[in-house]
Amino acid sequence: MDFKTKKPLYKPVKSDKKGKKGMVYVKNKEGKKRLIHFGDSTMTDKKKGATKEQQKSYLARSAGIRNKEGKLTKDDKNSANYWSRKVNW
Repeated sequence: MDFKTKKPLYKPVKSDKKGKKGMVYVKNKEGKKRLIHFGDSTMTDKKKGATKEQQKSYLARSAGIRNKEGKLTKDDKNSANYWSRKVNW
């Protein structure tokens, strides 16, 4: 299955963009599919052997990230922060 042809919603896969770990299609406010790339490929995460202390620190730090409307993004399936937390940490 070609990911970019089928465009399955909310199914993260390895990113083809340099410097990113993953990508996922989501629906935007208008109902159109949008591709989000997430995760810095140079950073340590749970898959690359991060310690429990590093994991705790990242999750605490990323829990405070807000979007342009001022809403927290950690529980928003349409944000890169949500997918980075879910897949990488």
